[in-house]
Amino acid sequence: MGEQIKFIIHELNKEPYNKKFNLISFDSLRTDNLLQILNDVFSEVDPKMKIDARAEDPEQMVLKSLNFLKVLKYKPPSTMDMSEFRQGLVTGEKSVIYHILEWILKRSPELKKRAYLAQYLMKVELTPDIEGDSDIRELYEQYELVIEEFKEAHKQYEALKSSGFSTQEIRKDLEHMEGERDQLIKKIERLKMKVESQPNMESMLAVAKSLREERDLSDSLSRQKMEQRNALTHFEQKIQRLNQQLKELKLSSLGATPETLVQKLEESIKVNSYLVKEKLPKEIAAQKKYMTDLQKIVSQPALSRADLDQINNKIQEVNNEIHDFIENRMRNNNPIDDKLSLFRQQVSILAHKKERAAEELNAARSELAELQTQLEAKKADNKLGEGDILKGDEFKRYVNRLRGKSNIYKKKRQEIAELKTECGILSRTVDILQQKESALTKTLAQLEMQKGVSGFHSAQDELEKVSSIKAELDEQKGQTLEEMSVMVQKLNIKIAEKKARLAPVIKELRPLRQQCQDMSFEYEQKKQAYDSCALGLESNISKIEQEVNNYKEEITESEHLYHTLNVEVQMLEKQNERVAEEIKSYVSSDAADKKKSIREQYNRNIQEQEAKTKLLKEEQREVRENQAHNEKQMQMWSNLQHLLAVKQKCREQEGRANKVVSSGTTDRLVL
Repeated sequence: MGEQIKFIIHELNKEPYNKKFNLISFDSLRTDNLLQILNDVFSEVDPKMKIDARAEDPEQMVLKSLNFLKVLKYKPPSTMDMSEFRQGLVTGEKSVIYHILEWILKRSPELKKRAYLAQYLMKVELTPDIEGDSDIRELYEQYELVIEEFKEAHKQYEALKSSGFSTQEIRKDLEHMEGERDQLIKKIERLKMKVESQPNMESMLAVAKSLREERDLSDSLSRQKMEQRNALTHFEQKIQRLNQQLKELKLSSLGATPETLVQKLEESIKVNSYLVKEKLPKEIAAQKKYMTDLQKIVSQPALSRADLDQINNKIQEVNNEIHDFIENRMRNNNPIDDKLSLFRQQVSILAHKKERAAEELNAARSELAELQTQLEAKKADNKLGEGDILKGDEFKRYVNRLRGKSNIYKKKRQEIAELKTECGILSRTVDILQQKESALTKTLAQLEMQKGVSGFHSAQDELEKVSSIKAELDEQKGQTLEEMSVMVQKLNIKIAEKKARLAPVIKELRPLRQQCQDMSFEYEQKKQAYDSCALGLESNISKIEQEVNNYKEEITESEHLYHTLNVEVQMLEKQNERVAEEIKSYVSSDAADKKKSIREQYNRNIQEQEAKTKLLKEEQREVRENQAHNEKQMQMWSNLQHLLAVKQKCREQEGRANKVVSSGTTDRLVL
């Protein structure tokens, strides 16, 4: 709050306000003074807002301020709602006024421009009773066109302002152009002097003029011909594209039925329900588990190398136990369990396929959304026409190429990241081992020096290496044959086991493959039928919506016309009733009815007014005739009043003098 007040005081003390406030004087301002300062800031943004807060009606002033803030796109603080904001603006609450002042003073140039543009761009709202009038509608359309022209003119003005042209450059250009004009005038005069000596000058000039006109005409005709050719090729390409789209729509509309559409919708509902009820909860649970694991790891102290080795050993032991358990289970399986295991495997395979398909669907949807946003951005940036956008099979091939490249790029990037991490780990381990080896060799060399057998370790290492190499070669020669025979036996056993296990699966898989192919073919046909039906339905829906909108507009216009005509008819009926009553009363022989007629009433009023006028004229005439006598009489009465006042004053002075004489020592004669 303190920084806010300091900023406001700093801005108000500068031009054009020059308020000369400090923290104490500004904080001690009253409500009407704060509102006057706010209106002064408003008037600096828009001069039309200049008012006197003390003389203005508070409600009108608040309404005017709210409309002005709406034009400036001001947003109240998030801590208060709109009713509290209005109440604070009416009562002149400091938090509300300070927030508005800070917001306006920070954006004064921008808001001035917005207020200036709002005078011309804020559209006049038409009331529903006059909106249906055709004349007013035409005027409103002209008004909108004028607004668009103003926008274009303002854009050009801003572009010229930001173009950087200066008056000096424009003057230089004008001087240069004037110099060129003088040179051309001189050149024309020289040519005229040369031509004047020719005997047939006029005819040659006429021929030259006609030649120039014909050349200009031929150039314009050639340009028009080129434009017509370009337009013709463009329209031919457009016709080809439209014919191709028409063929595609006709092909896609074959075989579309409501049953296929309902079936397609049911399939999409099943997919979405599976994603919401099964896949997403699993992913959320997995992410929560991963978060808990990460939190546990973060809460634990840092692990050393020994702890990591111990954990890796435990993992290896558990993996070995799992492998042993799987091998024992495979040995002890009976045929019934084998059948159940086959079904379990099929179920697990189908579940994995289902999850994989759901993941691919999510990836495809996200990719589709990204591509749509990119497409809209490209359309907005490049402003391409319909013919510049890939459609149909070309767009599918383009998307498939991009998808393949993106998948390859992602795989390569993942491989590079894995190789980088592995390389970093290996380089670190190599550094650690080299450091340990160097330390050990140093300690060993020191011990050998102390014992007097320096170089013994290196010689022993070389002898052990040679002997180990020889032993390894001998063992390899003897073990290769045994290992090869054992491996062949194991492979034969495994192959036989795998064949026995896979034989029933292969038998079941063959009809399923054929069924899968049939279903995929049927799916493609139904998909094409659905797409064609959906396109047809969309086109029909759009046409029907357009017709409905047209009918609605006609209904509104007819209702407006009906109401206006109904009101006119009612007014005319009332007028007819009054005319009939007037005729009836006028024709009637009854004196009471005649007195009730409007004509008689008007005549009676006229007579009364004429009588009053005569009386007033007689009074006016009498006043004019007696004006001099009355003025003289008024003057005499005023003189009489003055004389009586003087006499009363003299009588009072005489009484005071008698009192003074009676109170003195000697008697005096008072005249």
